[in-house]
Amino acid sequence: MFATLETFNRPVMARAEPLMPAVPSTGLTGIDEKPPLQLLLAVLDEVNHGLLLVNEHAEVRYANRVAARDCSPGQPLHYDGRRLRVAHGCDFDALLRALTGAAYGRRAMLTLRSARGSVSLAVVPVAAQAGEGDCVALLVLGKSDNVEPLSLQFFAQMNQLTPAESSVLAALCEGLRPAQVAERGGVALSTIRSQIGSIRQKTRTRSVSHVVRMVQTLPPVVPALSGSS
Repeated sequence: MFATLETFNRPVMARAEPLMPAVPSTGLTGIDEKPPLQLLLAVLDEVNHGLLLVNEHAEVRYANRVAARDCSPGQPLHYDGRRLRVAHGCDFDALLRALTGAAYGRRAMLTLRSARGSVSLAVVPVAAQAGEGDCVALLVLGKSDNVEPLSLQFFAQMNQLTPAESSVLAALCEGLRPAQVAERGGVALSTIRSQIGSIRQKTRTRSVSHVVRMVQTLPPVVPALSGSS
């Protein structure tokens, strides 16, 4: 089934009515066999980009877990019931024009703004001949700079970092300088530099920027969506 949101403070998406006949969960037995719809949705939830399927009226028919997190009230792009909303009317007009273009196979890229920041998104056509109310576009939200916490945790375990070193690495990935990390933790700068040296040695990296880039390119490790149906 396709998923949408009932509320924005729930970490798990609610399930909407299916947009297509359900595919039996028989598993994959050959490369030519279509995978079950439930498997496809599970895969989309592992993608570290917000993904939304919408119709030409900006009504949401599916949102993966990143979109569910990033499209909360006050954000540049958010939900109003099942319809997308933006902070500025001119941005919403631009979004509707892009969705109309998607119905004719045209791609677009938009940047939406609000008091809390901005978000860029790609509008990708998904149906060449969509009927009224059908999904016409996949909205791909720009990737967040935030490192997935579980990805960092697995990386730290894999490289046998201590809890203190893991905390320092997380702060460096936030963009803090060693002096700022020391000030935040209430420790001497020499302690932080020593821990950074240990991190570099254990991860076999040349510099702080190297290890930060390594962490930022880790594949996402997503918490189990317990309670989903």
